[in-house]
Amino acid sequence: MENFEKSAMQRLAESSENFEIWWDSSPLIFGAWTKKMIEKAPEQEKEILSQKLKVLFDYENPAETLFCGVTTNPRLTRKVLDLVPEEVDPIIDKIILDNPSKGDYELAWETYKAITAKGTQLYMPLFEKSKYKKGYVSAQVDPRLVTDVREMLRQAMELSKISPNIMVKCPGSKEGIYLIQILTSLGIPTNSTLVFNVPGAVQVAKAVKRGYEIGSFWGVDFSKWRSVITIMIGRFEERPQFAESAKSVGIELTEELKRWSGIAIAKKAHQILNDPKNGYLSKLLLCSARPGPGEGNVYHVEKVAGGNLVYTMNPELIDDFMRICRCKDIYSQINEPVPDEIMSKLLKIPYFKAGYEEDGISIEDFVNHPSFVYTREEFSGSMKEIEEYVVKRKKALKL
Repeated sequence: MENFEKSAMQRLAESSENFEIWWDSSPLIFGAWTKKMIEKAPEQEKEILSQKLKVLFDYENPAETLFCGVTTNPRLTRKVLDLVPEEVDPIIDKIILDNPSKGDYELAWETYKAITAKGTQLYMPLFEKSKYKKGYVSAQVDPRLVTDVREMLRQAMELSKISPNIMVKCPGSKEGIYLIQILTSLGIPTNSTLVFNVPGAVQVAKAVKRGYEIGSFWGVDFSKWRSVITIMIGRFEERPQFAESAKSVGIELTEELKRWSGIAIAKKAHQILNDPKNGYLSKLLLCSARPGPGEGNVYHVEKVAGGNLVYTMNPELIDDFMRICRCKDIYSQINEPVPDEIMSKLLKIPYFKAGYEEDGISIEDFVNHPSFVYTREEFSGSMKEIEEYVVKRKKALKL
């Protein structure tokens, strides 16, 4: 078994010059996470692991970091409140005391913005050094507003004012895609979230292209602008409707078949977004990866290595990936096709076929897709939990 000096994360980042790895959590918890990782490592490995983790993000030299950007959302921000309360509670308390007339929802929204702002400061050195190509921190409009264009636009404008390296996350609903077109026309960086399939990615790419053309016509400055389209591949696979759809055509949805389904969608979306004939300006971003199939694989990551794409990885996935692929070769596989026998089965499953074909799902039906419905509800619940945390802080302040 080959012993690699560089971590699996480093080797993945080096699979191509255009492959980016982002941190899928608040920047504020990176230190706490690395401490836990080192504590649970065998004594003889602690020092080496410490150096490998420092490569991912170095507080002393943030302009030289493997993580090129950050994705956050209400669910991830909610975790921050529990993991580093000593850092965020004073911020929340000040917001409460300075805004006595604001309701709990407004205070929760101010809390979300304040925590996001603190994270953007950590990545500003990379943003400036890269001449505004890297170092973006994504911040999401309230996931409860996926069909309210005006309110999402109001929140998006607030988020964009936090810092120049803010990238506004908008949902992959019809209304959210329209919002992305508007923001793009203003030169505001965007990250389309709650996208689970090829039809969604294509519609966002078209909207970004239209917005860019409008902004260019009016002389908008795009020097500090980027567009990424997030496909949540693991969440597409996990819905029970997928297994039911497979069963309806006599196919058993194994772990291997599920993993390949997300990979197939990712590879097709990557090909479409990078085809020069399409003239699209967005970069594919993948998230929600799952380990497997089996014990020694992380196909979701391995099979797309080397692509012109972004992979945002949460702490749990990084832990799994570094362990599973510690002594495994990581090389470019983005252009290797999905095995014929796998694709033959997948294309017989209506659920998969609809998500794989460019026009398999209408833009009006994006909000009704099982993955969209499930994820929206999960994220919405987290926003409510931030409100509840604010109420708890109010009680601690005896207000």
